[in-house]
Amino acid sequence: MEIIKGNIFTSSCHTRVNTINCVGVMGAGIALEFKLRYPDMFAKYAQLCEQKQIDIGKLWLYKNTANWVLNFPTKRHWKYPSKLDYLERGLDKFVQTYQERGIKSIAFPLLGAAKGGLPEDKVLMLMEEYLKNCTIPIEVYQYDPTATDDLFIQFRQRVLESSDTELMQQSGLRKQAINKLSEALIDQRICTISQLSTVPGIGAVTLEKAFALMRTPVSIQQHSLFE
Repeated sequence: MEIIKGNIFTSSCHTRVNTINCVGVMGAGIALEFKLRYPDMFAKYAQLCEQKQIDIGKLWLYKNTANWVLNFPTKRHWKYPSKLDYLERGLDKFVQTYQERGIKSIAFPLLGAAKGGLPEDKVLMLMEEYLKNCTIPIEVYQYDPTATDDLFIQFRQRVLESSDTELMQQSGLRKQAINKLSEALIDQRICTISQLSTVPGIGAVTLEKAFALMRTPVSIQQHSLFE
């Protein structure tokens, strides 16, 4: 097991772990980043929560992407903190099932240690205890606020290089929201989507609309050869 201080979205592992609650909300932290990257996964997750199929100790593996996502419940409700018992139940399930599920390598965040409020040292100790005998490469990421990733860099470039008119037409955002987003992206201290979501005036809805840009082809102005 390798412990890395960085950004989990830079991992080359076959599978990445997303920490979730059981009520269908991915509104902050790493869960919001996964939601923005994989909107179809979020829609399915919300449906599974509605059907009461997401619960502590049940791991949902999403495969409809190049990098699989293992959704790991660390909370019952987004309002309440994580518990070490919740982590144990999920880790026990992972150890029992990762081989039959075809997971070849995996990157974990520190489960329940950010938005979940659990002490990092206790979480890491628990994860080491459960994962030490696994036979696949395992990375555990300690969050580094200065570590960015390719998608964020592409997003920053797309927003800052597009006109306000183009951004409003393609995202449905108002000019005020576009201006707020652009101001934040100019700030080099902001390196991740999670940090961007903490800027006053930039909420999850703004980010969802803005990230639709990444699924929209860049418009290319065609100039006449005779101009």
